[in-house]
Amino acid sequence: MGFISGVITGIAVSAGAAAWYMSRSGQQFRDQYRVESRLGEMGDLLERRTREIQSTVNTQFAEMRATADATAGDTTARLDDASAAAAEAAAATAAAAETARKPRKSSTAAD
Repeated sequence: MGFISGVITGIAVSAGAAAWYMSRSGQQFRDQYRVESRLGEMGDLLERRTREIQSTVNTQFAEMRATADATAGDTTARLDDASAAAAEAAAATAAAAETARKPRKSSTAAD
């Protein structure tokens, strides 16, 4: 009887040890899985934030480009006005120089 009770006790102890080991390794697996899950959530959060920042920056760039285009258009109009005024002044100066360069006819030379 001693042999059979020893075998049964050994089987019971080994089954208990196996159950304890599996629960411990399962707990380690669950802990590791939770850490990996948290890392995955953090990665998703970073990806969302990166997309939000990128869309904000793209919007700001678009606004800056629109402002720059509007300013460039105003500047071009001002430069066109200034160049037209300069062309008029140059034409007036050229006309004045042309009239100053022409010799005057004296009245005594005609007599």
